[in-house]
Amino acid sequence: MERNLFVPALPKTELDAVRSLGVYIFTNIQLADYDLNSSSAQNRWIRSLSDNLSDNANNDLKLLRTVFAHGVILRDFYIQKTADLTMDWDAFIDWWKQLEESDMMELLIYGIRETMDYYYKYLPRIPVVEEAMREVYLDERQLQDPDNRKKAVKAVLLSWSVPMEKVENNAADYDSLSDIKESIIRLIRAFWAAGLKKQWEEKQKMLAAWVRQQESLLSKSYRTNGEAIFAITGLYPDTAELENINRAEMITFVPVCNMERLLSFIQFDKHVYLMFDPQIETAGNKEKLADYYTAFEGLGDRTRLQIIDLLAENKEMFAQQIIQQLNLKQSTVSRHLNQLQQSGLVMVHQEGNTKYFSLNRDELKKVAESLHSFSNM
Repeated sequence: MERNLFVPALPKTELDAVRSLGVYIFTNIQLADYDLNSSSAQNRWIRSLSDNLSDNANNDLKLLRTVFAHGVILRDFYIQKTADLTMDWDAFIDWWKQLEESDMMELLIYGIRETMDYYYKYLPRIPVVEEAMREVYLDERQLQDPDNRKKAVKAVLLSWSVPMEKVENNAADYDSLSDIKESIIRLIRAFWAAGLKKQWEEKQKMLAAWVRQQESLLSKSYRTNGEAIFAITGLYPDTAELENINRAEMITFVPVCNMERLLSFIQFDKHVYLMFDPQIETAGNKEKLADYYTAFEGLGDRTRLQIIDLLAENKEMFAQQIIQQLNLKQSTVSRHLNQLQQSGLVMVHQEGNTKYFSLNRDELKKVAESLHSFSNM
């Protein structure tokens, strides 16, 4: 059997935090689009923002939400292309005004490719989309061709369940790059006037305080990027995304109000930009979250909870007893016991060749008290 004696380690990640008006605007456009097109309960402030939009703004949003994915593509394009995420309103709107036709072509092609990539990765196959895609080439160079690009836009619209009778007219709205640019600028201005300007100005001190508050946490070392994200935001990213996030060499945290317990991120090469709702807490509370991260992680698995339950009923047990009780493989139990030990929830002592495991009841009590304190905030 071949053994790998050298295992590559995850990269040391640089952490940073930045306030960005542009990212703030586009992320809230995304939230508003979700609110307008979902029956589920949404953030009350976002509902008010949506209600303040004019009919023209709603029409622009309906046009742009498909190819530009609720505005996410616009945000990600801005992040990728700008040299300064911290520009103020005047500089931000001027940045969009100064985009040339080649930039708009790049944006449109980026939107088409990203939207269809999402369709193929995450959505069930739709017959009309599959039929449309038979005549489409998604290569960047081939999407420069107007006929191929228009067919691709139609496929995108169909993937968004736009009715067949409306697809032709809606696709025609993407023929003119200058018209698309004007629609984007109108949409940005409309959201700014509908409430984002007022909120951005009101939240500046809070956002600045949050960035200052993170200095010590941003300079710390973490076992994984997932741990760093939890320590800084209090939220843990979906496990399906963790592998890519953990391999990032830079994470930029961008605070955006109204997201509540949602996370959003985009990754370019080895750089992750992560958007989330900042929660201003005392330094002590933030340090406490970081201190108990490994314990919370230890509790976050059904098998580990079963092991804890067994150990709670017994003073101590050795691995074979746990294996027999849970009817699991030895390697599985060993892996979970090791993680519980690393998290501080389980203690071990050895007698001869046998290791005995028991609960660290003091640590469990501290975690329980920490969780209880959250309910009193």
